Amino acid sequence: MIEIMPSPANVVAFRVADVVTAEDYGAVIPAIEKKLNEHRDIGILADLTRFKDMTVGALGRDLQYGLSKLGEVHRFKRAAVISDKQWIKAATDLTGAFFPQIEARVFAEHEKSEAMEWAAGVQ
Repeated sequence: MIEIMPSPANVVAFRVADVVTAEDYGAVIPAIEKKLNEHRDIGILADLTRFKDMTVGALGRDLQYGLSKLGEVHRFKRAAVISDKQWIKAATDLTGAFFPQIEARVFAEHEKSEAMEWAAGVQ
């Protein structure tokens, strides 16, 4: 499940819980596109504290959308990830290595407010 969270105007914030399916992207992709239409640069906040897994279809949809945005990756200035899981921290670090123009940072669950503020600090 992916749930869109309230956020500042230049941030797309969403909570991912349980097992994510391809259909779950039906909410998050339009939210990202709306913010990109309204702002030159945006921040992303992903609360993954309750994320368990994703289906093959969800992985495909995620990769497909990600590839379609390669030409606009410079517009995604900050990515705040909320999680205490080590593998998610490692994946976030890897994202930063592959896309150095995106400033990615992992926050603990009790740092949600700080994460939102940081994600909104795009310039």
